[in-house]
Amino acid sequence: MYFIYLLIIINISLPKPRKECPPCSIIINSKSDYKNKIDYKWPKIESNSTIKINSLTKVLYSEDNDYQYWEWSNREPWWSNYRSDPWTEKANWIRNYDKPIHNFESCVNDDLRYKCGYSYVLNIPKNYEKNKKYPLVISLHGAIKNNSYTLQSRSNYGKNFFVPEDDEYIIATPIKLGIDWSPNKINDVINDISSNINIDEKRIYLTGRSMGGRGTFIVASGLPDKFAAIMPFSPHHTPYSYKELATKVSHLPIYLHHSRNDNVSSFQLAEKTFNEIQQNNKNILFDIRNFGHSGWTKLYNDEKIIRWMLSWKK
Repeated sequence: MYFIYLLIIINISLPKPRKECPPCSIIINSKSDYKNKIDYKWPKIESNSTIKINSLTKVLYSEDNDYQYWEWSNREPWWSNYRSDPWTEKANWIRNYDKPIHNFESCVNDDLRYKCGYSYVLNIPKNYEKNKKYPLVISLHGAIKNNSYTLQSRSNYGKNFFVPEDDEYIIATPIKLGIDWSPNKINDVINDISSNINIDEKRIYLTGRSMGGRGTFIVASGLPDKFAAIMPFSPHHTPYSYKELATKVSHLPIYLHHSRNDNVSSFQLAEKTFNEIQQNNKNILFDIRNFGHSGWTKLYNDEKIIRWMLSWKK
């Protein structure tokens, strides 16, 4: 009996494990939820502008955790680390830092932010017209580890694209905090944009470099009917091969780039993937260069490559 009483006393005196929750809680079930559930006011869309959208950072993806975590280099809690808040409304995090207002519940652990939706940056065309339909390009950045400076540089990727004046398009650059890209989260980015901007649903394109190149295969295979064409550049070969995923999107026009002298991502895997897909897909191109694990700005600024992409419609 004494032993039972002792256990009860110990149980009462021990601190209870802290319940932890991510800083997001909204569940999206339908396209109407983007308007009905998300309390977020979009900024005014102006020509030739760059805008930052945080509407989806409030959305919870509780079942979307495979290969997901977020890594913040030498991090303190993001709200106390000056100039390192990737969820401020400003498009430039570094020069225009705003200390965030955080009315968090006591359970919130910001290390769980990978469970939340993507923040993303939009590049609006120079001659934007509200009632005109525009093609949409989703651009996936590479790498895993992040700090305020790398996130800022990745948000600027959209500025590297050639945009023809006779066929302007909108560029969306999401920011991920996990290892691999999520098809569900990208689908919500597309739906969020098309709920607020006039998008040509037949001309949505997907591209990415390095981890974003493998992400292009991951996302396209998860959304096989969403894109008119895809452009994976230097896709990374780990933590698992993307070749099987690539065969699931062999029905799509594909512009695959890889450099022979790439010492980060496997050229051999890209070559094997191309050789397998081209047997059944005559709309795949394999662009081989000697850029190492870089050179993507030159590709995105190449008029011929961009016009190849824009020539495709669903």
